[in-house]
Amino acid sequence: MKHYLRGQLAKAARLNKETLRYYENNGLIPPAQRDSNGYRSYPAETLVLLGFISVAKAAGFTLKEIKELFSALHGEEFQKELLESIIVKKLADIDETQKALNLARERLLDMRAHLDSPLECPVFEACQILDQHGQTRGLPQFPDFQSLSSH
Repeated sequence: MKHYLRGQLAKAARLNKETLRYYENNGLIPPAQRDSNGYRSYPAETLVLLGFISVAKAAGFTLKEIKELFSALHGEEFQKELLESIIVKKLADIDETQKALNLARERLLDMRAHLDSPLECPVFEACQILDQHGQTRGLPQFPDFQSLSSH
């Protein structure tokens, strides 16, 4: 069975050693075993767990949620209902985030499409109107899109 030293595992998982130590101390990965030479050694399966942790964090899981998920996988009983509820909730969260990101993408594409004619873009137009009514306190000064359009 393949084993990794702490530095090797950190490099393979694209993490730093302190992150590995943190995950180990907080029960996200199993504690390292000591080799005969005294070095800390991790089984190859730890790399799989670290890969999942990275993907789960990117998907919005907190470390506490990841630990709950792992806890439901360990022990004497496989906790299918708990796992399913955690997964279903996070899938719903991901769907909501995806919708928000898609909307943001659409707005940014619209803004980019109107860079040469900013008054035709609702966001640029709203900024201009707010500026004219002095309702942009605390916001950066917006350019005069009217003068930009005439060039």
